[in-house]
Amino acid sequence: MNWIFRNLRVAAAGAAAAGVLAVSAAPALALSCRPLEATDAYLAAAKSESVYNIIAGEVQFDKARLPVSHAEDPNDTPPLTRIPARLTGKMLDGRYFSQRVNVPAVLEVECLGPWCAGIEPGSDYMFFAQQQGGALVIRVNACPGFVFPDTPQVRKQVIDCHRGKACVPALSR
Repeated sequence: MNWIFRNLRVAAAGAAAAGVLAVSAAPALALSCRPLEATDAYLAAAKSESVYNIIAGEVQFDKARLPVSHAEDPNDTPPLTRIPARLTGKMLDGRYFSQRVNVPAVLEVECLGPWCAGIEPGSDYMFFAQQQGGALVIRVNACPGFVFPDTPQVRKQVIDCHRGKACVPALSR
């Protein structure tokens, strides 16, 4: 399985990583996330010492294992939940998403108080998946950053960055 990890050195800055926001709203409370795009993820990942692979595809897992914030005391919610998963799709290999993958993975799903990240099994995403030892880890954080809907715009941003074209982070715009 190590062949999958030779593709690209990319990573999350600090503890921030990937996510699709699924908020269980509490009155008068809001999670303030900085706006990130695929270019931000690519640039942050490229600066990291960790090895990442960029994969366009889907992840299968038991949705019932996703964390849910406790209404009585959201701070009782575990900050990180690890869920076994299977990742299928095409990995960015050279200039295109061309190398088929079908590998085991681990979702690391984050909760920050009443806000828990979420992701839909079987939906199309662009994953920045990190190698941790022999495991492929997909971080799904409460503030989005390293998992994106797989849209033509997201693919273009990632491919442009990878090919050395314009790769401007959203935060500097």
